[in-house]
Amino acid sequence: MKSQVDFADLKLLGTFPSGDDRDCVGTIATPVRDHLNTATATALVHNDWTWIPPGRYISRSIIQGNILPLQRNAAVQRMGGDWLMFIDDDMIWQPDMIGRLVASREEVDADIMGGLCFRRSAPYQPTLFMREGPTSGAYNYLEDWDTDVVEVDATGMAFVIIHKRVFEMIAGGPMPPYDVRTQMNPPEFFRWTGMFGEDLQFCQDAKAAGARIFVDTRVQIGHVSEVEIRHEHFLREVLHRDPEVSAERKRVNDEMGLPTLSRQRIEELLG
Repeated sequence: MKSQVDFADLKLLGTFPSGDDRDCVGTIATPVRDHLNTATATALVHNDWTWIPPGRYISRSIIQGNILPLQRNAAVQRMGGDWLMFIDDDMIWQPDMIGRLVASREEVDADIMGGLCFRRSAPYQPTLFMREGPTSGAYNYLEDWDTDVVEVDATGMAFVIIHKRVFEMIAGGPMPPYDVRTQMNPPEFFRWTGMFGEDLQFCQDAKAAGARIFVDTRVQIGHVSEVEIRHEHFLREVLHRDPEVSAERKRVNDEMGLPTLSRQRIEELLG
């Protein structure tokens, strides 16, 4: 898979494996436009890294640019270890959350495992997306769930771990060694096409290649905005939304066989 675009405007900052990356556990990449949000930088600085096995390390990079799919593709090209984790530049989390998500992915050997993130503006929906049909149709967000780890059709790329094998499944062959990859144009795994952003399009391609996508709803991540958006913001928005909107949501959910939050259920979740 060769990219047809120019990546010369990207700046890659950080540490990368040099040749033999067997000691590298995985890679954490953060695409940024102009700067890294202060809250995100603080979360990275104060993160708990004690879960990393002795003698091994995490490759970390900040990729500056103004075209998000290109930044994500550059991260794939430069990844070390068995997985690539994207953390966007406007997310905030507790110190143990990265380690918990890594452990959760390993526990079920997930192809893709995301944390629970929310849109930063109303209606604050969670990034738990289900599609109308197996391979076609619009995406609807899941507004209620009864398990800690939820299998979905798609999720966002804001706080997510992707195992290396997913890229190999999509490409139809093994990933070249690091030194070889860095001499090639970045592959075009992420792209904007039609009505879907680069995150949903990537999830479509991953599922078509046989990958399974999960979200661990215990790993709740804040989305930096004028307020820090979490689950309770979404629940309160649903609780107070217009009755006509609620009726339409229920109709769509019923057609797709998905649950709809009731007032009683919202009050239970809010405590």
